[in-house]
Amino acid sequence: MSDHTTLRDLWESGRLKQPEEFLRQVWVRLRDCEKLFGPSCVCVGLTGSGASPNYRVQPIKKVDFPEPKDGRWLAENQYEYLALRNCAYSGVSHTRKLSGLGRENWSKIANTFGEIEQLRREIRAKKRPSKAGAA
Repeated sequence: MSDHTTLRDLWESGRLKQPEEFLRQVWVRLRDCEKLFGPSCVCVGLTGSGASPNYRVQPIKKVDFPEPKDGRWLAENQYEYLALRNCAYSGVSHTRKLSGLGRENWSKIANTFGEIEQLRREIRAKKRPSKAGAA
């Protein structure tokens, strides 16, 4: 796949398997990231056919953590730190990935929350029967 591949590209090309459910799962993880860090985005993994691509969810802006003042800082902020550092998911199981996190494995173009919502609306609309043929 091109290093500029987006979720829309995969859907429009017909490669994305079960697009409605896949994008629902992506949307949930993106929403969770936004709750923690504010505006976030999704990049697709470039390996494989694109049927169920791995994806990476990350904040759009850099998240600054306070400087540690004592040993408690890491324990208190461990969840947020790990969520930011390990934000890649399997496209099949939607569980966190622990390998293949290098920059070269991900598209250079990201989808935002609004773009994912729009794509989900379009997919749902295409699944509805057309009223034009109704008598």
